[in-house]
Amino acid sequence: MVGPGIAFYLIFVIPYILFMYWLVKQDKKKYMWGVIVVSVIAVFGIVVSQRASRVAVQNYKQHQIDAREAEEKNRLDSLNTEQ
Repeated sequence: MVGPGIAFYLIFVIPYILFMYWLVKQDKKKYMWGVIVVSVIAVFGIVVSQRASRVAVQNYKQHQIDAREAEEKNRLDSLNTEQ
């Protein structure tokens, strides 16, 4: 799947947008609370995304190594059974 699914939008994005709209409308002092909350959530999202990406890359590299080892083992096993 290339993009986020409809469930993601229904469960996270739409409620978040509605909450942010409500929160910013409640703030009478130049919408400062809305800016603060959005900033904190954005920083948190970036940190989590970077960490998840780093772990995903490590897992992918390990998967490639494991696949190469399994392929080599299968090749050697097939050479041994042919003899």
